[in-house]
Amino acid sequence: MTTFLLNLRRWIVLRSERNLTRRFGTQALDVPLAMLVGTLAALVAASLHTLVSLLEKFSSWMRNSASPWLFVIFTLMPFIGVVCSYLFQRFFGGKRYAKSLSPLILSLHRGQTRIPFSEVFTHVISSAISVGCGGSTGLEAPSVLTGAAVGSNTASFFGIDRRRRLLLTGCGGAAAIAAIFQSPVGGILFAVEVLLPEFSVAALVPLLISSAVAMVVSRSLFPHEQVLYVVNPPWRTDAIPYYFLCGVLCAAVGVFVIRSVYKVTALMKKYLQSRWRKLFVGGIVLTLILALFPVLRGQGYGFIAQLYSGELSTIGESAPVLNSIPLMLRLLIIIAVAIALKAITAVLTVESGGDGGIFAPTMFVGAFVGFAFARLVNLSGVAELQEANFVVVGICGVFSAVLRAPLTGIFLIADVTASYILLVPLMIVSSVSWFIARLFEPYSIYNKALAESRLLLPDRDHTILQRLSVRVCIEREFVALDAGQPAISLREFGSDQEIFPVLDSDGRLTGIVRPDKLLPVIFDNKLNNSLLIFDIMERPCGEVSIDSDLVEAMNNLERFKLDHLPVRGNDGEFIGFVNRNSIFRLYRTLIRDQY
Repeated sequence: MTTFLLNLRRWIVLRSERNLTRRFGTQALDVPLAMLVGTLAALVAASLHTLVSLLEKFSSWMRNSASPWLFVIFTLMPFIGVVCSYLFQRFFGGKRYAKSLSPLILSLHRGQTRIPFSEVFTHVISSAISVGCGGSTGLEAPSVLTGAAVGSNTASFFGIDRRRRLLLTGCGGAAAIAAIFQSPVGGILFAVEVLLPEFSVAALVPLLISSAVAMVVSRSLFPHEQVLYVVNPPWRTDAIPYYFLCGVLCAAVGVFVIRSVYKVTALMKKYLQSRWRKLFVGGIVLTLILALFPVLRGQGYGFIAQLYSGELSTIGESAPVLNSIPLMLRLLIIIAVAIALKAITAVLTVESGGDGGIFAPTMFVGAFVGFAFARLVNLSGVAELQEANFVVVGICGVFSAVLRAPLTGIFLIADVTASYILLVPLMIVSSVSWFIARLFEPYSIYNKALAESRLLLPDRDHTILQRLSVRVCIEREFVALDAGQPAISLREFGSDQEIFPVLDSDGRLTGIVRPDKLLPVIFDNKLNNSLLIFDIMERPCGEVSIDSDLVEAMNNLERFKLDHLPVRGNDGEFIGFVNRNSIFRLYRTLIRDQY
């Protein structure tokens, strides 16, 4: 059966793709494939949310049951979800199962777009178990990873080249966001700001169509569902200074979220090195925190809606252990816990063995930050702020600070909350938060570890060159010299070679003879009769390995003021030179051939 399907693909799919490409150009299939990717990504996202909804209804039934045993099981559900999710990942996810967007971002920046087919369904089931059982994470990162896998495997099935496969992978991620939030603009901007390493206007059409199709499919399946829907009162001009202050506060909280996530992750790796110890200790700690503060369970969108609508008494009842204290003090504690611990419980969920992302926790924290800021100003009597509006802009501010995607934050939050009336306050808070957060944390929560490991560079030109090793532009044709050779022998070479390597008996580089050293040898008979190559050679500097990337090569060329850089093989033998002009020609070709 497998052989039959492969032959069918070879004779029908690939042949049709080649004929269409030959007749209409290489971009003939981009729009229909983007539509297909958008449809599939939306269906997968719908399946994920359906599974989570069923598990949450089951958990709610146990919580409201009169049986104490069922309530105990409900309390233990986060731990059960973490264990089941981990076991599923272990048996079906493979050795390189990624639960963060960081590996995907790195792969896309390096042009590596082949994603295993198993990731089309593994993230769906694993994250559904984690979140549906009460795990304190979001479904957006698993959905984006699944959408990217859909795009990559669709491109592979149709025999699409690597460059266009990169675009379809981004289309899958954009479609996933559009389907979850029913926000095609947010999906496009997320792909452009976070996923795709380069972007051109020609790539906009496939991104548009995949996001639009995903939203249509999502709205057809869930016509009345949207993550959040609020009706905001018009913003007032006298509140503009407070929007700036809110942006500063959101930046501080965003930096706290990034650092707390990495700090807790490092502590778990240090003290819970055993996989099973991390599973049980982390899972039990997570379960205890969620039992004390149920406000931290799940994605938290329900609490955001309650916060916006002013249902503070409902939020106050979300921590039964605090029922004996006054409501206002209880609310103060719950808000502080929500801001301080949501990101930490998200890390505990994922690092213990669960699956999910930081997307929803970031929005959750932002909502509580915006509400707390507005409520404190109102209580102080300095001004009277519209608390509902600050809930929305708080989401945008912390989102922009943590993910470093300000445009995505503005238009995604405006779409999700139907708050385009707040576009100016959203722009103020997002830009202020993004700018100030960068001063203290230069990288987003996804890129921080990659940048600190020198795996991902912020400069676009460096990112392009980092994908390629020096082996792609090595000049391997050269005339080698020996250190004991008379310098006069250089006259015998009729080569146009600009630089000569001096090698030992093992083929290792011992020196370099440059053009400015050749003139005395060629024109002065007295010198060239007495000089050896050893006398005019220079010590080699800036040598790079054959596996070094072109960023390292360019850095060495600039550092040592060179035009030619020696390259050594894995065994240390000299292989050839990499030329500054060759790198520039290759870079111009890459820019010209970009989609």
